[in-house]
Amino acid sequence: MNYDSYFSELLERESNAERVPFRAVSRSNWSPKKSDCHNNVDYWAAYHLEIKVVRGWLFWGPNEALQYNFMAHSVIDDDGALVDITPLDENTPREALRFLRHLGTEEKFAIMRVPCSHVLYPPISFEEWRESQLPIQEEEADF
Repeated sequence: MNYDSYFSELLERESNAERVPFRAVSRSNWSPKKSDCHNNVDYWAAYHLEIKVVRGWLFWGPNEALQYNFMAHSVIDDDGALVDITPLDENTPREALRFLRHLGTEEKFAIMRVPCSHVLYPPISFEEWRESQLPIQEEEADF
């Protein structure tokens, strides 16, 4: 699978990104866990057949190097409205996050969600990384 072209295509659809509001949900002795969106959504969908599971990517950016952070994420579609049922760490500003839908199959997303659970795109080259690891050279003063 060519991950580079996949994330490039995601960025081409940046204008289609959506802000997804949070809704607190619970059932009996269960409530969604932080950082477990895929399992949270799968569990909720198993008990609420009227909703649909939507796979995709939370993203934010660009940073100073014009790179975006992508994080595999799952939300629900409740009668046409996207809703995020997974609580975030209180230090994460939800209003800064946007969501892009995965347009491929469930199987393709399942294959990608682990190795691409958090992606910085476009990636830096090895040369850029190596250069960033070298100590800063101070110019020698002429005496």
